[in-house]
Amino acid sequence: NSPPRRHINHSQSPKASNSPPKVTAIKAPMVNAAQGNPQHALHNKGVIDSGFLRHMIGNMSYQSDFEELNGGYVAFVGNPKGGKISGKGKIRTGTLDFDDVYFVKELKFNLFSVSQMCDKK
Repeated sequence: NSPPRRHINHSQSPKASNSPPKVTAIKAPMVNAAQGNPQHALHNKGVIDSGFLRHMIGNMSYQSDFEELNGGYVAFVGNPKGGKISGKGKIRTGTLDFDDVYFVKELKFNLFSVSQMCDKK
């Protein structure tokens, strides 16, 4: 016995367009400095994206094991001059732990890198 034959619907593929692709830009919400326990204050206060190469944060009080660092400069939307990477530390939330989080004073929101999370073993 051979398996039953099923009809396959064929459809034409959409025609290629000469117009440029549409891009939707978003602005991340402004985050105020946290008060109280900074680990609890991190909840819902960041942007997670696969385009960021490293975790970066604008509030040093979230970090433990902080060390000063001359890490150069990073450019980001909203500040044409960018910001200086001036330190590195860790963030411990109890649920998620982040190592090698760069401190950039000029950041108004936290950036968490999917790439860096996937690299963690």
